[in-house]
Amino acid sequence: MNDIYDHEGSLQRMGNDHDLFHEMVGLLHEDAPPLLVVVQTAIKEGDISRLERAAHTLKGLASNFGARRAVTAAGEVERLAKAGQSSGMPAAITELEESLDELLAALEHEKDVSQASIS
Repeated sequence: MNDIYDHEGSLQRMGNDHDLFHEMVGLLHEDAPPLLVVVQTAIKEGDISRLERAAHTLKGLASNFGARRAVTAAGEVERLAKAGQSSGMPAAITELEESLDELLAALEHEKDVSQASIS
């Protein structure tokens, strides 16, 4: 396991199906950036319900890869939203963005492998 995500654990959760793993990497790369936009928009608009749902979805996406930092960060945003706490939210969102950027970068090679197999 590396510090960012658990490659072997991810594969095990996906039934050791390498194609599924690469598909999930592609989905993360497709879904995470727009969900981060939803997080930013929801916080600006005060839409706590949408913020909570987006954070929950990001938590699930990151958990597929055993990405502890990203899962924890998304969980913290979700927790703060659920509790209606704005204190600490900017730092929690920054941590979420940074941890997802880190995860996406770590999985970049896997995304390239996935796209090459599609071509």
